Amino acid sequence: MKRYKYEAMVTLDPPQAGDEPAPLPGPTCRMVVRARHHDTHASRHFSALVSSGDKPPGLPDDHVVVNMVVLGDEAGDCLTPGEDFALWRGRDVGHGVVTRRLFL
Repeated sequence: MKRYKYEAMVTLDPPQAGDEPAPLPGPTCRMVVRARHHDTHASRHFSALVSSGDKPPGLPDDHVVVNMVVLGDEAGDCLTPGEDFALWRGRDVGHGVVTRRLFL
């Protein structure tokens, strides 16, 4: 299984009660990344280790920059700079866009 590392900008979804978005659970957590394959447009799910970094100044409270280490042979076909994805942890917790690939 291949490993890919990405940086992304994520907009955190509000909790089900509809109030303020909750921060990511810890500085590093396991999550599922849901993305679409470029050619088939089929939805794919990948296991990932997501780390939140320092928040750049001026970024809204519901936005965060993350680094993701994603496992999966097709992750490179689904996650390229500019591609949308969702973070899932029992429910959707955020939606983001890949800003760049980081090489291991």
